[in-house]
Amino acid sequence: MSDKPHIEKVAERFGKPIGRPNSPAIRKIIECAMTDEEARFLLDLPCPKADLAAKWSMTEEDLDAKLLALARRGLVVSSRKGMRLPGDLTTLHDNILASARDQIPAGIDRYWRELYDNEGWVNDIGNFLGNLPMTAIRTIPVLGSVRPDTTTLSPHEDIEAIIRAHADLISIRECCCRTAARKCEHPNDVCMQFGRRAEYDLYRGSGRKVSADEAIAIAKRAGDSGLVPTVTNSSNVMGLDFICFCCGCCCLVINPGLHVGKLDNVLAPSRFVATVHECDACGDCLKQCCVDAIELQEGSEVAVIDRAKCLGCGACVPACKTDAPITLDVVRPPEFIPASFSGPSVVGHMQDAAGTGGAA
Repeated sequence: MSDKPHIEKVAERFGKPIGRPNSPAIRKIIECAMTDEEARFLLDLPCPKADLAAKWSMTEEDLDAKLLALARRGLVVSSRKGMRLPGDLTTLHDNILASARDQIPAGIDRYWRELYDNEGWVNDIGNFLGNLPMTAIRTIPVLGSVRPDTTTLSPHEDIEAIIRAHADLISIRECCCRTAARKCEHPNDVCMQFGRRAEYDLYRGSGRKVSADEAIAIAKRAGDSGLVPTVTNSSNVMGLDFICFCCGCCCLVINPGLHVGKLDNVLAPSRFVATVHECDACGDCLKQCCVDAIELQEGSEVAVIDRAKCLGCGACVPACKTDAPITLDVVRPPEFIPASFSGPSVVGHMQDAAGTGGAA
């Protein structure tokens, strides 16, 4: 008999949906994240607060404190029935690794990389997202990459407009993907959450509240560094409750999509495509493109953009210092962006942990 039977049960619960009920890496992740006694407690969730307090011989005040401590570590999310374990492995990953730094167990990032790289979780994610009937995540242009004198952005594709629409409550937290993968030097403290997602971040201490102006400045810094802004694939501005700033090497949307060759189905481009007008072959724009859509053409030494690969993110625009720089040009109609996303409630960055922390 195992000396940690409840950890085994939790590991099996997360491993079964991806066909890995006995995954060594998932077992290491769970064992690193919690004690066996905590696993036993988590397996009792969700449960009415009074019943849970009675079962564990706790006052409701002590129970609230215990649930908050677990939330700080990313081990519970809120639901209509109360606090519970995250519903899937991706949400567990995002919650744990987006926690405040002092709440992330030492060494757990190594086990996540073992699962992703060595046990093939990258394929599971890429194929799941790539086979959805509707693309879940959409690219929006980097702040300032679309010239206002040539194009008027719709509010749902304009970073500043999205931020201003959610100005009442915005939080910034560390990127869970780059925290786990550790493969690049892009800014980490750039992930934006709005509304109930921000409320949950603040409840569990994983994010900090910022003003709209500070969020806009953070978005500018992220875009200038080469990160790709992504949102839910919807034209409903108030339904866009996060903006992620993604890289090709770490992001659990872009990287799996590239890995399995299904990025077109995993991440929708913006309505734009980049165009090079003048080039001095400096190569700076190549370094900015995370999907390798730009190359220097042999012989002429001019940057050429593969329009089929281009995400229309505009990360290359601030990198170009020529007198006639790269521009983003409209190539898709407004109706290219659907009115709403229809599909599973949990896909990639679309964690189901967005409920109010006090709802347990």
